[in-house]
Amino acid sequence: MALQFYLRPNHITDDNEDYMAVSQSPESYSLEDIFEHMTREGSTITKAEALAGFEEVIQGIVNLVEQGNSVVTPLVNISPSISGVFDGEEDRFDPDRHQVNINVSPGLRLRDTAGDIPTQKIAPKDRVPVLRHFYDNRSDTRDDIITPAGGARISGALLKFDEEDENQGVFFINTSDGSERRVDQKMLQNKPSELIFMLPDLSPGTYRLEVRSKIMNTTEVRKGALPEELTVPGS
Repeated sequence: MALQFYLRPNHITDDNEDYMAVSQSPESYSLEDIFEHMTREGSTITKAEALAGFEEVIQGIVNLVEQGNSVVTPLVNISPSISGVFDGEEDRFDPDRHQVNINVSPGLRLRDTAGDIPTQKIAPKDRVPVLRHFYDNRSDTRDDIITPAGGARISGALLKFDEEDENQGVFFINTSDGSERRVDQKMLQNKPSELIFMLPDLSPGTYRLEVRSKIMNTTEVRKGALPEELTVPGS
């Protein structure tokens, strides 16, 4: 696998001949995928052990950062900072005017991998929502089952949409009759890389999942679909 990229005009510079790379990862992996990889056949650690150990590490880092400390690891460096304008040397921290931020940067070991990442130039693609995976919370499945009225998550790219526009959003299309059902409830998370929402009350059957949105700097609604079909089991 390689880091894929295509070129588009660079409007930041004054030279009309300048182009910039737009990169896209061929795959996106979640924490769950990492644990699956760690505990593959032949591993000496179980998934439960990996989860427990990781949780201890995370909690230890959070505890240290909550006390105002910086944390330096081979993977990531974390440090708190303060932003905002102070009115003179005697001014004090005011939550209404100042904010504590968490700064994150690659650790030494992660930085060293940059030079080892292969690249692959590809043809420019239309910018459309990219649906990588659908996660159903109640059944704890991926790209498989839909549990009506349960929670769900979509991972991908260019997913964010205008919730006030009824032509945009998350749509479930029944493959047997083509009928559509839009997720009308307010999204719990509406970000380019992730959508979190409550599922509508869908009838048993097979569905195609689509996300429709107006990508930045475009005027028409564009759609992307999950490659796999999803199923609402019968009663």
